[in-house]
Amino acid sequence: MRVLLTGATSCLGRAVAQALRDRGDEVVTFQRHRAGRAPSDRVGDITNAPAVRSAAVDCDALVHLAALVAPRPRWSAAYQTNVVGTANVLEAAAGRPLVHVSSPSVAFGGHPATGEVALPARYQGHDRYTRSKAIAERWVLDHATGPVVVLRPHLVWGPGDTQLIGRIIERADQGRLVLPDRGRALIDTTYVDDAASAVVAGLDRCFDQPAAWGRPLVVSGGDPRTLAELVERILSAYGRTIEPRTIPAPVLGVLGATFERLWLRGEPPLTHFAARQLSVAHWFDQRQTRDLLGWAPRVGIEEGFARLARYASSNEPR
Repeated sequence: MRVLLTGATSCLGRAVAQALRDRGDEVVTFQRHRAGRAPSDRVGDITNAPAVRSAAVDCDALVHLAALVAPRPRWSAAYQTNVVGTANVLEAAAGRPLVHVSSPSVAFGGHPATGEVALPARYQGHDRYTRSKAIAERWVLDHATGPVVVLRPHLVWGPGDTQLIGRIIERADQGRLVLPDRGRALIDTTYVDDAASAVVAGLDRCFDQPAAWGRPLVVSGGDPRTLAELVERILSAYGRTIEPRTIPAPVLGVLGATFERLWLRGEPPLTHFAARQLSVAHWFDQRQTRDLLGWAPRVGIEEGFARLARYASSNEPR
């Protein structure tokens, strides 16, 4: 099978590309900058509809991972990449199978998620990334003309991750790592190889499982841990012995909102949305996801941290 993959340079994108190639699929990557020398690489902007259509020519299916992920992007940039870009991919699919990778945050209403399934993408708050992703998911579900599987991987992490792990290490090294309420919130995560295998399973279900079409499915490892444990084990894998400071969750929320208002340049140290998300539990009922996808995580959190430690040992200066 020949698959068009957007966002192939991300941590998850690289893992999906490798998983597809390992089983014999041909992967056509589409991104702004050339990442390799494969003749199937396509360079272009996701907001350019003709370029996306051209990249999809002769492909049997599409996997859409590309997104603008940032704590405080300009709304115009977030909308163009995450909404217009998604609409372009859906149009380019032209009825062919499509896996759209969304985020559990699109259903975040400020409250804990404890054993929930995927709720509707109704987020309309101030976080621009999340709001644009919610609009994009609704667009896909409302306008799909062919088999579409929508997946929401939760907190994907693993070797080479610059989003979750990279930010934790950076803040720890800068002495700015703070946890709300001692990091007691119970949070589910997804090791990158497990998230990639779920995306591949979603692609296969586009061909043989209509019950999985046109509905969002949260993907996670199904092994929730406290935020404090997750952070401690990430720091330990990278040889850091720093103990994060703790702040009451309401105070951290106020700090996040203040930073958003007063921070004029670059990425603020914290946003109100991030502070709120870190303060409440997030773990999900995976029975429907695993049943419809015919999938289950194979690596899990323990093996995942062992792999992360080996990676950090080989790639981090000590």
